[in-house]
Amino acid sequence: MAGVRGEKLLTASDLAALCEVDLKTIHNWVDRGRIAHFRTPGRHLRFRAADVAEFLRAWGYSVPRELARASAKSGLVVGSKDTLAHVTRALGDMMPLRDVKHPYDALVLAGSDPPDVFIVDAKAAAADVDVAHWMEALERACRDARFVVLSDEATGLPPFATRVGRADAQGLRTLLVPEPVVPAAAAPGQVPAAANANEPAAAAQEELPPRAAGGSSR
Repeated sequence: MAGVRGEKLLTASDLAALCEVDLKTIHNWVDRGRIAHFRTPGRHLRFRAADVAEFLRAWGYSVPRELARASAKSGLVVGSKDTLAHVTRALGDMMPLRDVKHPYDALVLAGSDPPDVFIVDAKAAAADVDVAHWMEALERACRDARFVVLSDEATGLPPFATRVGRADAQGLRTLLVPEPVVPAAAAPGQVPAAANANEPAAAAQEELPPRAAGGSSR
């Protein structure tokens, strides 16, 4: 896998090896819009790790651990060092984590370097701010972020936040680290099973039209 500005990318050959199919099948999937992709200035296909991980899960493949780490969303833990230790134990190395102790520091990061997921110890944050109002400010600054609150109280939280018990490590992991789907045994070269009856798997094996000049499968 190659990196561009810190982002993990895969080639068509990488994806073909993961799925145990040939390059023609990869180009077929691309032409049918089944996987997000882009092309370099030299017309070489590239796939972002997060898109590949999503594709693999959707079509019933297991996601290699390295790829899962490369495509992981970033998290910001708001709470004490004990909170960070709890979250780290729950998630392992499957999500890059930063931490801040004071809620106002989270607001600063929300504007300058927002995470994908906020993990908030409600009890710790409540010592300094009104948690609901503070989280509403965070949500306005980070519309695409996900909010997880560690709390044993089900009230007083904004509707966009998901609550997990403060000591519920398994619940936190289940929420934030999807388990890879283990597919049924398949012969090498078999394409993913159909997502629905309107897109039979056989369609992925149809011959592709000739590619435009200058294209590349590298």
